[in-house]
Amino acid sequence: MLPDQFRILSELCSIAGPVGHEGPVQQRLAELLRPYCSTVTQDPIGNLRATIEGTGEHYALVAHADEVGFLVSIIDERGFLRVKWNTNNHLPDIRLLPGQRVDILTSKGSVPGCFCVKTAHIAGPEGKARLPLYHEVFLDIGARSRLAAQAMGVRVGDPAVFSTSLERLGDYLCGKAIDDRVGLTVAVEVASRLHSLAESERPSVTIISTVMEEIGARGAAAVARDLDVDAVIVLEIGPADDYPGTLGEAGVMLGKGPVVVIKDSQTHYSHALDQRLFEAAEELRISVQRAVYHNYATDGFQMMSNGLPAAVVGVPCRYSHSSFETISPMDLYEVVKLVHGFLSRGAT
Repeated sequence: MLPDQFRILSELCSIAGPVGHEGPVQQRLAELLRPYCSTVTQDPIGNLRATIEGTGEHYALVAHADEVGFLVSIIDERGFLRVKWNTNNHLPDIRLLPGQRVDILTSKGSVPGCFCVKTAHIAGPEGKARLPLYHEVFLDIGARSRLAAQAMGVRVGDPAVFSTSLERLGDYLCGKAIDDRVGLTVAVEVASRLHSLAESERPSVTIISTVMEEIGARGAAAVARDLDVDAVIVLEIGPADDYPGTLGEAGVMLGKGPVVVIKDSQTHYSHALDQRLFEAAEELRISVQRAVYHNYATDGFQMMSNGLPAAVVGVPCRYSHSSFETISPMDLYEVVKLVHGFLSRGAT
């Protein structure tokens, strides 16, 4: 991975952008894309579009700006908070919560908090031997009462995100919001490379950063209705299952190259477009992993539902929807190389 790729990914991951609050992410992304794109616009619900003019076919590169997180649902009389997950899942993943630090985004600024459960001294042997129930997990923000929490600016409905930064973890990168700031990073890097080509040597490319992907691709649904392109490449993570405790159902590994998703829980992606990606990968000597997922979906579903052929190219990622999502820098580099190569190839 090149230094610029790490810098862009690190910066985008550091920005809080939960579902419905993607504005700061879109603002920074617009600044990153303006040097390469002739137009940068935003629709009323927050989807961002940026176009690089070219010749021949017109492609869309789609990634989402929102990240998983929480919404404050209850402030109790002692100042402790209960939260709900901001994705389509009904409840947060309880396994990931105790001990996690978060930032609550209030009208008065960010308020730190920590997910807590009963200490082992109180829970006893039986309590320690099982996962906590949802109602047993709470956020402690250091407030002594409901009024004190409210005085800090906390209100029901305020979003919260994991409080962690992107870090190097041996050969890998680890942190929050890699899903899907890594897709946005790929888009910026591809835009930079395409901009260096003559207009006659590249296709037209519209980069789209969507909102509310994590609650059913709502932003993509709005975009897809009037999107006029020949094909869509969705830039995403590809969940990896190369670590202890997994069954290898997907067979996706870090360090083995881009993931092309054949089918997920919502749609079968364009076979013709996938074949063109495989051909480009072979020409570029890039190893590609093929995946079929059953608990995974992308903005591509909305594109396909509106008659737009779509493919998904993912960066392999461990521990998705956590504060410790993990990727290989080499895979990121190879995804940039593949997408750029595919688009350049399509212009000839």
